[in-house]
Amino acid sequence: MRDSMWPIQINFKHMKKLLTIALLVFSLSALAQEKIPVTEADYSNNDVEMADLMRSNGKIYVLVGVMVIIFAGITVYLIGTDRKISKLEKNLHS
Repeated sequence: MRDSMWPIQINFKHMKKLLTIALLVFSLSALAQEKIPVTEADYSNNDVEMADLMRSNGKIYVLVGVMVIIFAGITVYLIGTDRKISKLEKNLHS
């Protein structure tokens, strides 16, 4: 018999399954919102207050500009990474 600091041997596979099941059961009871029925007035709602406010203040263009800059930065990064990987693959095969 080997000396162990734990008197009971813990089976981590079973513990992981039990923890997953427990978290799933508890997450079912956690609702983010109460269910509200959708009415006909909801479908005819054309007011988007935040967009109207930003458009009236001229900030919608700032938002679009920031989004374009972020998208362009991600695109440049991906293209640069792809070129570096292609160069590494080419050197690996030679």
